[in-house]
Amino acid sequence: MKILKTLAAVFATDLLSLFIGLTLAFSSNIVLRIISSVCTFGILICILGSFAFKTAYADVKAVRKGDRRPSHIMPFIMGIFSSVPAIISWLILKFSDIDFYRWHKLINGYFLQIFNFINPNASSDSLTESQIWSILPFSLAPAVVFIICYYISFRIYNKGLLQ
Repeated sequence: MKILKTLAAVFATDLLSLFIGLTLAFSSNIVLRIISSVCTFGILICILGSFAFKTAYADVKAVRKGDRRPSHIMPFIMGIFSSVPAIISWLILKFSDIDFYRWHKLINGYFLQIFNFINPNASSDSLTESQIWSILPFSLAPAVVFIICYYISFRIYNKGLLQ
């Protein structure tokens, strides 16, 4: 169930980011494109970070009640699953012969403007090998955001700094 909730949070992040990103995507003004990039990445951090924060709170609460001991691996698995759509999308982009770059941009809507900085064309044929490899680290960003936010929140809650 936690994994499905994680994927739902990623889907919500993507939809909200696409709304912002596509609204400003047609602007050729570099300042607006940079602001859009920062905002959509901020959306990723806020939504997934909030979800990780709530998950950590529920785990600490369960520990304090004595219901269960939290799994130290489950947050890591949830983080990995938050990046699964992006990783699968990148693998299709890298190893497939279909024109997938436009779909890759939509699946990873929180990085739409950054991908437009890398290559503004929507065709996979226009991507160089180095551009495809430069896109890969962005696929891991949801996992990094979730895992870092979870473990920081868990420690803060566990030490009693937040109630």
